[in-house]
Amino acid sequence: MSTTDYPQVGRGWAFPPRWERADVDGTGGTGGTGGTGTTGSVDVVTNDGAEHVGEALVLLLRTMIGSRVMRPELGAGVDRYVFEPRTSEACHRLADDVRRALVLGEPRVIVDAVEAVPAGEADDRVDVTIEFRIDRHRRPTSLVVPFYLAGAS
Repeated sequence: MSTTDYPQVGRGWAFPPRWERADVDGTGGTGGTGGTGTTGSVDVVTNDGAEHVGEALVLLLRTMIGSRVMRPELGAGVDRYVFEPRTSEACHRLADDVRRALVLGEPRVIVDAVEAVPAGEADDRVDVTIEFRIDRHRRPTSLVVPFYLAGAS
């Protein structure tokens, strides 16, 4: 979905930031030399609409509280749960921290529900499901973000 579907969310850099060569002469941006030709310009990759908001949500959740100098309250603080046991209490606190971060840090979304549950057979992962809406038409959308509690195996 693009800016025409969600004009109020805007357009921005894709995350992680990356660049691609523009295809000016129809040769894939290599200038026909087979190498790294210079005929095309290099542009930053951007996105818009629902994809833009989804990347912003993941970026917000992966940000440590206090790591942004001008906005020290921004972030979810999920790094505190890395070595926590996979208990219902830890899942509840994680879901509460995620909800707080989204409500305070991302004004383009309306958070309907946040649920953190242990991920099946994976002993070291909790899946956080976020149900949210991003426009005045109230179309529901979901995002599942896995968090590894005991480090990657």
